[in-house]
Amino acid sequence: MMLQAWNPQCELRAKEILYRCMENLEATKAALYLEGNEGGFELATSYGFGRRDTLNAVIKTGDPLWDWVRRRRTEPTYLNDATDYPTLRTVLESSGTSHLLTIPLTVGERLVGLVDVRDKSRKAPFGPLDVGAARAIAQAMESFLGELGTFGAVAIKPEEAQAPPLVPVTSARPLTPGLTHRWIIEELTGILRALSQMPGIAATALTVADGKNVRALVLRTAPLDEQGRQALVSHQARASLEAGVRMPPPEAWGWEEQESGGREARSEEIRTSVLHQGPPVWVVLSVLTPAGSAAAEPVLVAAARHLAVARTAADYRRAARNLARALLEPGETPFAHLRQHCQGTSEVAQRIASTLRLPESEEELITVGAYLHDVGMRELDYARVYRIDRPGEPERQLFMRHPEIGARIVENAAFPGDLALAILHHHERWDGRGYPKRLAGRNIPLASRIIHIAEVYDVLTSPTSYRRPTGRDNALSVIRAEAGRQFDPDLVPVLAEAVRT
Repeated sequence: MMLQAWNPQCELRAKEILYRCMENLEATKAALYLEGNEGGFELATSYGFGRRDTLNAVIKTGDPLWDWVRRRRTEPTYLNDATDYPTLRTVLESSGTSHLLTIPLTVGERLVGLVDVRDKSRKAPFGPLDVGAARAIAQAMESFLGELGTFGAVAIKPEEAQAPPLVPVTSARPLTPGLTHRWIIEELTGILRALSQMPGIAATALTVADGKNVRALVLRTAPLDEQGRQALVSHQARASLEAGVRMPPPEAWGWEEQESGGREARSEEIRTSVLHQGPPVWVVLSVLTPAGSAAAEPVLVAAARHLAVARTAADYRRAARNLARALLEPGETPFAHLRQHCQGTSEVAQRIASTLRLPESEEELITVGAYLHDVGMRELDYARVYRIDRPGEPERQLFMRHPEIGARIVENAAFPGDLALAILHHHERWDGRGYPKRLAGRNIPLASRIIHIAEVYDVLTSPTSYRRPTGRDNALSVIRAEAGRQFDPDLVPVLAEAVRT
């Protein structure tokens, strides 16, 4: 049993990481569970749970929370609405919470525990930026567990933890060109906010350069003076030059300094890593520490790893969308109007998902699902049926088959998330009068609800639509009139915000 080796010093250190977890995530409750003898997880320590809260001493095999974490063992995952995962409703209600974020902990390939985080302050939902901060917490907790050696990891020896010489460090495996997704930088910034609070870190400086301009975000304990800022510019310029790129002069740099929340005020040494080599952009990270500190290297390694994972995800995302386009128009027959409608629906759906700050995986599912929502039309008499102004009953019945046909086309695609389900239910109505299953309210998958409202907006506004297009405001008025009947009433104002940005 793991906790047989758990002494007050271990618990104190775990509590420090757990408390930092709550601070970074602005959460009110957090608990650490570690692997026990029976395959479940035992409560090691917790913060914020009161006497009236139900907090299990053991999460047994088969428990809803055990199943949730096992299925999401590779990434921190959050849940803001229990109706989206009904088996966890009792777990949340028993502790008086409505928002959950779980952080799986692994040593090697072994799942050895989890951090159970509940409820952000001001009743805010968890979001994608919290996932970045949660990854940093996972790394800190996993490093601590690795040092204990309880799960087979070798403890770090003091002599092995000394910082290497203070010279510019470049990525051993540079990322491929084309860092075009702003969310990658946003996620990296999120994880740096957590890493900047680690002991021994005085400041981190994340710099993005495009060849003409440089933008630097400095997260620091104490404000940098002019000398410190010049030293940082010089160090990053030298590291970039060794990586093959010349930074613009200091007058082209734009600076933003923010409090990191850390405790280390001494910044005597700088270590720098070129995390991404462009074009179109270069990403450079510097870490400022006291003299002789070994704290910089873990931060640089963690940031590089996080950026590499995010960049790989972006590559897969691009490939998935290209495959979706090929699936929509196979062979040599172009379906121009179908493609344009699906593209427009996908763009609106993605903006809705982004406005809702859904997890990246769910946003991608919605984006691809919206692109393929009418893929079933290609198996019907598309050229005749799709653009009939006044279809008769035979044509209407034929048209109503396309969600089920589309779901069958993609059901074996092994796309992350339930792509087939999103497509199958995209013509369901909030009041239960849709098709094919006459689902109602929140029984309709969120992805399908978003695709449905995005599709109608595109039909109302697109110049390639089968009906005369109208303007944005008129289209929103039409959709508002159907809130609570055809559409999820909570999504109507989100659509209005999404199409105005």
